[in-house]
Amino acid sequence: SFCFDPFVGTGSILVTCALHGAYCFGTDIDIRVLKGRSADENVFSNFNQYNLVRPELVRSDNALFHRHYRTDKPIYDAIICDPPYGIRAGARKSGSRREGAVKPVQEEHRWDHIAQTK
Repeated sequence: SFCFDPFVGTGSILVTCALHGAYCFGTDIDIRVLKGRSADENVFSNFNQYNLVRPELVRSDNALFHRHYRTDKPIYDAIICDPPYGIRAGARKSGSRREGAVKPVQEEHRWDHIAQTK
């Protein structure tokens, strides 16, 4: 099965999916969470600990969630998540706080571009 977690965080939900044999894909708006604290403390280290296949991870703003699925034919067998909630979660979205600061990313820089969040 193919599972998607749009709020992957530390990857605990995808670890559970992988333990049941799923191929996993996850996104998170916070690149710091995806990178982790170090090589030993990140999403991938959780998968390594259980000898599981590492998930595919993408830094993404889920306000653009429609980019991750198709309406004509399902891609995922399951979309499973624990979305952030409450005051501590905070509201974030891609962009810049400065008026007019967001400019299109040049094509040659798209492969490694990390969008700002506000």
